[in-house]
Amino acid sequence: MNEKEILNILESILFVSGDAVDIPELAAALEMDTQALNEIIDRLVKQKQEEEAGILFTRVDDKLQLCSNMAYSSYIERVLQPVKKARLSQSMLETLAIIAYKQPITRFEIEQIRGVKSNYSVATLIEKGMIVRAGRKKALGNPMLYATSDDFLRHFQLRSLDDLPPIKEAD
Repeated sequence: MNEKEILNILESILFVSGDAVDIPELAAALEMDTQALNEIIDRLVKQKQEEEAGILFTRVDDKLQLCSNMAYSSYIERVLQPVKKARLSQSMLETLAIIAYKQPITRFEIEQIRGVKSNYSVATLIEKGMIVRAGRKKALGNPMLYATSDDFLRHFQLRSLDDLPPIKEAD
């Protein structure tokens, strides 16, 4: 199977899926070694970007997904007139940043860092799919732990949490 066939198969699978698909699952479907497929995917991602294609591949952790090229978003909006995404408030962004860097983390720990209650921000971020419940902490009361979701990575166009910028220490 050549790279063009692999590209066509990947596009078909990802189009039908409509969501990110695990690369190891794709490798199994293609009867390929995961590392070999990763190398091909890296070339295809770069090729699509260089071509300034309308549809691009994006990686989210160890998953692959189709996405539209942001360079053409104004044209997409003209035709589809999508409902505007509600912006994240400053308090939600602060809460999300704390979760992203400290996950998994409890609401109490978030509030200790922020210095204010975070019930609303946490609830809203769960509702928007930006964070998920990640189990319970083995501590008094077994408080809920929170972590970022794949939607968080997609929203901020991150491949993984390793792509987060380093924290700058206060002077």
